[in-house]
Amino acid sequence: MVTTSASRPVHPQHGTHDPTSGTPARRPGSVRRTTTVDLLRPDGTGGEVLVDARGRDLVTPAGGGEARTAGVSRVRGRVDYPRNAALAEIDTDPALAGVQRLIGTPVASGFRAKVVEAVPVAAGARAIVHLLLDDLPGAVLVSGYAVHAHDGHVDMRHDRTQAEAFAAGRLDLCSGFRRDGTMLVQLSETGIFPMPTGPVAPDLESPADPAGWHEYETLPVGAIRRRRRMDVTREDGFFRVDAMFRDSYVDSGGLELVIHEYTLDAVIDPAELRIETIEAVPRVLPWVECPVAAASAGALAGRTVGDLRPWVRAQLAGTSTCTHLNDLLRSLNDVDGLVPLLR
Repeated sequence: MVTTSASRPVHPQHGTHDPTSGTPARRPGSVRRTTTVDLLRPDGTGGEVLVDARGRDLVTPAGGGEARTAGVSRVRGRVDYPRNAALAEIDTDPALAGVQRLIGTPVASGFRAKVVEAVPVAAGARAIVHLLLDDLPGAVLVSGYAVHAHDGHVDMRHDRTQAEAFAAGRLDLCSGFRRDGTMLVQLSETGIFPMPTGPVAPDLESPADPAGWHEYETLPVGAIRRRRRMDVTREDGFFRVDAMFRDSYVDSGGLELVIHEYTLDAVIDPAELRIETIEAVPRVLPWVECPVAAASAGALAGRTVGDLRPWVRAQLAGTSTCTHLNDLLRSLNDVDGLVPLLR
């Protein structure tokens, strides 16, 4: 049975509420990349956002024996959320030359291109640290949920011009922001922008495999976590990718609630790293209009993984897609950096 927060009722137009529980066992001859991007608000919803992002690549040998850590990274930072969400501080472990060039950049649209300019070697190598930096704009966007989560809505009735501008800037942006969908219709009719309530997050850690995820801290109240897992395995002459993506939030009662979650399965030709088949499954999404966007993942069939980040940004937009699904699809770009670890 899926439970939700007791602090406020579930919106009647909520989307899929079927979060995953546990993590598949690591298979021999596989590489697993796991990451977490935690955004903390120690000074409350009106203060700055602290970043604690971590990731690890773990190789499980085909012939048995101990798994080995092939890479580990951590990013700490501070985002001046009240002032255009500009990056105020940034530090990486291991140290990464060029990353300080990002200071002062708004962690929003355009930030990812700045990351590639600042750390081109890490981006080209599909390094863990690049994924952590690349995930910051999406995570910071989702962190806005914490500002209004307690009320369960954003009241825009005091400024109709602001409400109209907000709607116009997001009209048909994705399946959730379709002009005839729950969010924009309710905003137009009432001046209230609704906030979803997701289900309580089941544990993803498996007691049978304590090494299955990298180490990270317990989330405090008001924090947002974006977490990923990608397993790449050689199977029947192809590479098989099993991946998942989850955004979650800790409410005032200490419950971790899922905001967005997808799982993904893909089969990739080893010669050109071309996607043969792909399926995305929505597990938790805010609104009833959102789940249909999962079908847009099929557009990646026939594409090579190496160009997916720019291709997804350029080609997958509008009401047939989901911005959060796109974040998962874009990460398939990293497969060409993980496959060599299997060899």
